[in-house]
Amino acid sequence: MLNSSTRKLLYLLPIILLSLSFQDSKDNKEGKTNRILEAQIKFMQGEQFAQKGIGGHGIRIAVLDGGFPGVETHPALKHLIDGNQIIATWNFVKESKNVYTGVSHGTEVLSCIAGIHEGKPMGLAPEAEFLLAITEKKGEPLEEELNWARAVDWAIENGANIIQSSLGYTYQRYFKSDLDGKHSICARAAARAARKGVLIINCMGNEGMSKWKTMVTPADADSILSVGGVDPLTGLAAGFSSLGPTADKRLKPNICASGTVVAANPKGDVHLVDGTSFSAPLVTGFAACTWQMNRSLSAQEILSLIEKSGHLYPYYDYSHGYGIPQASRIIGLNNTRREKQLILSADDRNFSVGIPELDTAFKSTLPDHYLYYHLSNPSGFLTRYGVYRVLPGDTLLIRKSGFKPGSVFQCNFNGETSTWKETR
Repeated sequence: MLNSSTRKLLYLLPIILLSLSFQDSKDNKEGKTNRILEAQIKFMQGEQFAQKGIGGHGIRIAVLDGGFPGVETHPALKHLIDGNQIIATWNFVKESKNVYTGVSHGTEVLSCIAGIHEGKPMGLAPEAEFLLAITEKKGEPLEEELNWARAVDWAIENGANIIQSSLGYTYQRYFKSDLDGKHSICARAAARAARKGVLIINCMGNEGMSKWKTMVTPADADSILSVGGVDPLTGLAAGFSSLGPTADKRLKPNICASGTVVAANPKGDVHLVDGTSFSAPLVTGFAACTWQMNRSLSAQEILSLIEKSGHLYPYYDYSHGYGIPQASRIIGLNNTRREKQLILSADDRNFSVGIPELDTAFKSTLPDHYLYYHLSNPSGFLTRYGVYRVLPGDTLLIRKSGFKPGSVFQCNFNGETSTWKETR
């Protein structure tokens, strides 16, 4: 049984990340870049899409951002230009077609959807079509959010299947109580697009270590995929990643992906960048591949399918959502029924979780030494959640305080979820 000297709690609400470091002094820059580049694809099992020849073909993605300088000349994006895959552009700030200007954020985001660096994928949808729109201007004025809403309508008119946005708005214009999916201009625009059959994918924001902490809007919008960021070394939510739930207690984020990535820069090279701005486009590429494989499904059915592909599903929490989407669960390579191995019991004071030996038949590309848990009230709102680092054979005690009739305790280890419901 784990005692206080051996138990290692990695996450507890409020969220504190005790992450493993890269030991940069021992790693050369090229080696670190290669490891991050591999992780941003491998965490989602993206190579399985590539092996099936799935690269987002036939899916049209609108990217709303602050600028796309260097896209037309960058080696990592050359295939998009050569293949005439950029279908339309519009600069809502300058009212012109020129989007190859402004900040480089959009260039970085686009490369995380479709880039190829020295033959290695940076994103999962190099065959998709793109609509590029500039909506941001310096200073965070209200005009930006109005531009965002206009760009959503423009994207719909130009046949977008997916709208990718790594933008968001917080305390400059809203209170946390406004983040219910109904108040902000952009959340209402996102919901309107969802009703018209478009899949909106938005970053959660990078407020996890600020006073704000919670998501940006339109990540609070209903019927959209909101994406958190994880540390590519640990697989746990990055400290900067904004937290859910929404003001009306809906689950956010829906899903997560690597929040540290290799992205293109306007100089024609690549560099490392951090933020949910880059986990969101990784999921956008995943969504494009999923939709290419399932063209008869609606946007909402694709959203649900991606949630169910999360490596933690049906477990969820307000840092990881349902976890990192797994290509094997979309392709159908991971449908073998697994026997229950977690040993879950409870007394008046604690839950006891017996950790099984790892099932090698279900080898994951993600770290497999974490136990995730949450406690929810009868309405499904999480009152507590956390992550422990454990070893096979351990027995973990988790306190039961505040657990009342109708409450639910749920935990996940190595792809298995176990549930305890209090009925007394």
